[in-house]
Amino acid sequence: MLSATTPAQAIREYQQMQARKPLDDAQRYGLSYAHLRAGDTAAALRELVPVQASHPDSLWLQISLGETESKAGRPAEADRRFETLLARMPTHRALALSYAQVLAERNNKASGARAVAVLRPLLGTASSDALFQQAYARANEIAGDDVRAGEAWAEAAYLGGRPEQALVQLNNLKKRGELDYYARSRIDARIAAITPTVLELRRQGIRDEEATGKLRFGVRAGG
Repeated sequence: MLSATTPAQAIREYQQMQARKPLDDAQRYGLSYAHLRAGDTAAALRELVPVQASHPDSLWLQISLGETESKAGRPAEADRRFETLLARMPTHRALALSYAQVLAERNNKASGARAVAVLRPLLGTASSDALFQQAYARANEIAGDDVRAGEAWAEAAYLGGRPEQALVQLNNLKKRGELDYYARSRIDARIAAITPTVLELRRQGIRDEEATGKLRFGVRAGG
C-alpha cells in the first residue's frame, strides 16, 4: 500500500490479487487502508471489520478501526472503542496520540479538552517527544488554552532542532498580558534553559534564517 503511487493504484493491485485468490488478513488490511486513503470510508470499514474480528487482541487493528469509524462519521463508536482501550492503557503513547488526533480532527472545544486530558498522563514520559508536543499543542489550541499551546509549539520547535525558533515563540508568548505567575515562571525558566544553546549556535555561525531578525538578546539581531 505504501509503495503504490496512489491509493487508487493500490486498490487496483489488491483487486487483481483478489481475482486470483482470496486476500489474506494482511492484504485485506492493506486494501482497507488504501480505501481510507482514497476517501472511501465505507469500503475501508467493510474490509477492516472482519480482519479486526479475526484478531481481537491486536491493539493496532483496534486503533485503525477506531480511526476509520471516526472518519466514516461514526464518532460515538470510535470514542467507545478508544475510551475502552484507554481505560486499560492510559499511558500508551501510540494509543493516546491516535485518539488525540481523532479528537483534534473534530476541531471543537470539547474535543480539544478531551484530547488534552488524553495526552496529559504522558507529560512525564513523552515531554521530550516532538510528535507528542505537536499533538499537545494542537489539543490545547482547540481547547482554547493559547498559553499552553504556545509553550508546547515552542517545545516542539526546540525538539525539532530549531532552538532559535523556540526562543522567538517563548519571548512572544511572554508578552501576553493574561499570563499568570506560574505560566510566566515556566516560560522564563524555559527561556533561560534554551538561550545558552542559541547563543552557542550563533557563536558557531549557525542561525535559523526564519528566526534571525526576530531575536534580540538585548542587542541588534546581527550583533
